[in-house]
Amino acid sequence: MRCPYARWFLLSLLPLALCGCGQVLSFPAQPVAAAAGPSVRAYDTQGAGRADFFLFADTDGRISRIGFDRSGRGSADDIVDLDAIPFQRCRHLVIILDGFGYDVVKAYYDAGGLRMFHAPSRVIAPYPTLTDTSLEDVFNYIPCAGYEAQYFDRQANQVVGGAGSYLTGADEPYARFFRYRASILWDAISYVQPWAVFRKEINDALKGFERGGCQEFIAYFVSSAGVGTQDGAVGQKRCLERTERMINQVLWRTHGMVKITLTADHGHSYTPSTLAPMAKYLEKKGWRLRDHLNGERDVVWIRFGLVTYASLDTRRPAALAADLAGCPGVDLVSFTDGAAVTVLDSAGGRATIRRKGDAYSYELAAGDPLTLRPILSALKADAEGYYDANAVFTATADHEYPAPLERLWRGHFGLVQHPTSVLASLKDNYYSGSSSFAGAVHVASTHGSLNRKNSTTFIMSTAGELPPLLRSGEVHTAMSKLVGGPWPMER
Repeated sequence: MRCPYARWFLLSLLPLALCGCGQVLSFPAQPVAAAAGPSVRAYDTQGAGRADFFLFADTDGRISRIGFDRSGRGSADDIVDLDAIPFQRCRHLVIILDGFGYDVVKAYYDAGGLRMFHAPSRVIAPYPTLTDTSLEDVFNYIPCAGYEAQYFDRQANQVVGGAGSYLTGADEPYARFFRYRASILWDAISYVQPWAVFRKEINDALKGFERGGCQEFIAYFVSSAGVGTQDGAVGQKRCLERTERMINQVLWRTHGMVKITLTADHGHSYTPSTLAPMAKYLEKKGWRLRDHLNGERDVVWIRFGLVTYASLDTRRPAALAADLAGCPGVDLVSFTDGAAVTVLDSAGGRATIRRKGDAYSYELAAGDPLTLRPILSALKADAEGYYDANAVFTATADHEYPAPLERLWRGHFGLVQHPTSVLASLKDNYYSGSSSFAGAVHVASTHGSLNRKNSTTFIMSTAGELPPLLRSGEVHTAMSKLVGGPWPMER
């Protein structure tokens, strides 16, 4: 959720009214035939009443060849083997969708969509599962200042950033790698009229790519987050259909001289949600909501986007976390305890996470808040009780909380320049955020929490297969190996 304040809507509606969103470049609208059985799709790109562009599938169903009708007979007499073209001879189009869960994309792929790609890989985003933290990892770039464009600077004892920082792009230093990103003024309208903005983004990105001038063209579509927020998984399937249409056009116009990578920043909850009653709850517990910390019961709670996590700071993190664990809508609460992270659940569970190099320990004081005991019992710990991070990562890929030890620890230490002392991971049917913005947007799905749906996204490429399971921070290395050089390419 990248748009924080309802008052942005009036501002962002102005360019829509003045400029309009234009018409999406619409090749091809639909297949005109299924000639030669299920192994081919055929399209009439010229409106001449006969097929002139063809997609051919291998026995495994992946589209590895395209064909063109040069004779005007309605059959493919010019066949291009996409896999035979070296990456170095092609341009590279990278499309980043905002907020797509792996399960939605995998289901679309298994049903026969986007089959010019190799099978999608799972990518586990950092926690909190937000755009800025995720893409900073994907591009292996400098840490963002905060989890969102607004954050608490503990040293200065003040809330920093907000709408102004968002509008200037200060919260997304990784954007230097984008060749296309719509003006930030469009972000807000993408949550009110996401399809209009999505059409604009596809149209503008295609025009930018076709102008050429660079080998690698990275395009980021913010409106797909608005589609997910408003229409959930059903809307995202439509998004994938239109993205596939765009990809077909690129293959057609480049005669196959292109490699394409499609990915997203994080997953989504795919659950309608309402504002968590945290404000009243904390006030009843005797906490005072402030924009700075003076007293022992003061709390700074950042309410920016509508997200399934909450970032809070106080001088008494253990006491705040203990109270917050009982708040309706809260799933887990974590807080810093020296160099460790303690995590609580609403049932009284309590565990402490410690780090040693690339290994983590999970010390249970009560219950099992991360439900890790059965998984860890099958893994080997060292003499001090630390588990290898990669072993836990692999073993928890399908767990309710993927890689929770390293992600919780890192969320409090090192993910951003100004981490918070208390993080709350919310249940999917609740979100945290600005109460004024909450009244302006219907939330059918959002993101931010530690759980699998929010955390698991995807990456897939026509250039070759990628490892089936990756952290967001491993994407740049995997892509560098795939393309045979540094990725992303320097601008």
